[in-house]
Amino acid sequence: MIRLAKPWIGEDEQRAVAAVLESGQLVQGALVERFEQAVAALVGRKYAVAVSSGTAALQLALKVLSIGPGDEVLCPALSWPSPAHAVRVAGAKVQFVDVDADEWNSTEEALRAARTGETKAAIVIDQFGNPARAAAIREALGALPIIEDAACALGSHFANGPCGSLGKISCLSFHPRKILTTGEGGMCLTDDEDVAEKLRMLRNHGQLRGEFVVAAGNHRMTEIAAALGLAQLQRLDNIVARRRELAALYRELLADALRWQRSPVGAESNFQTFGVILPQGLDRNSVREKMGERGVEAGLLSFAIHKLGSFAGSNASMPIAEHVAARGLALPLFPQMRDAEAEEVARVLLGVLNE
Repeated sequence: MIRLAKPWIGEDEQRAVAAVLESGQLVQGALVERFEQAVAALVGRKYAVAVSSGTAALQLALKVLSIGPGDEVLCPALSWPSPAHAVRVAGAKVQFVDVDADEWNSTEEALRAARTGETKAAIVIDQFGNPARAAAIREALGALPIIEDAACALGSHFANGPCGSLGKISCLSFHPRKILTTGEGGMCLTDDEDVAEKLRMLRNHGQLRGEFVVAAGNHRMTEIAAALGLAQLQRLDNIVARRRELAALYRELLADALRWQRSPVGAESNFQTFGVILPQGLDRNSVREKMGERGVEAGLLSFAIHKLGSFAGSNASMPIAEHVAARGLALPLFPQMRDAEAEEVARVLLGVLNE
């Protein structure tokens, strides 16, 4: 079976984790701090605060911005549910925004049009590592605080800088399907010292310089996770380069049959996911099943969040997000993948489409 995704864990990671276990220092120590500094330098941010997951990063970012009941947050309708769920958990209202038909990200025009008098922040997603239109969005939203959900976008670049550099706070995820994994884990990035201090306080039971000053939970990263992350950072350039090679091969092999995600002019994706849109008249689940029978694991591409049970009763109409969610298929892509495996994936998919 050619799997949909596979984290690249090698001897360096194994040695790094073994060293942590031997040390006995397992939770948020020197390695977490080193990992934070390395990621901040990579993205060009002043501060990085490592946390237990990408979802925790989003929740803490909203908390630091004082988002709560009565507030409204703009959020793309096409995504994994975490961003919209984080807004709901904060007690705020999600104002869904449709996405561009080619880029699968919300545009500056759509975000500006969705803004109301109650809007207190905007979540901007780099969907599947594809950079959003950062400069145009920043200009369109003016002083409105932006949380960049760059969960999939480490190693991607806007036309004017690295993903993770947009807005008041940017959030990363290190889940096993992301570009770089720590098992589970996440990170908030910011250039604001006060924001960074509040994030550190909120991730660690509300402690500030040894005093418990607010009620908060435990969202710390382990030293084991940081050791994995530091080892993976050493090969990040190779990981991204290989993903781009495989995406280019898929585009060549599937050029006449399918549509896929496009990037804004001057931007570079890391291709955390390579998705395609199936033609009308094909049942996506049937295509997945037939591919699986022939040794290829394909996945659902994404979700129209406003259509999920967690948003039951939503009357939002987001036709592009709904179309992509209904017809999108994620193809296998991981850095250890051989060209021959990508060619087999394309062969199997085209064979199913032509039946």
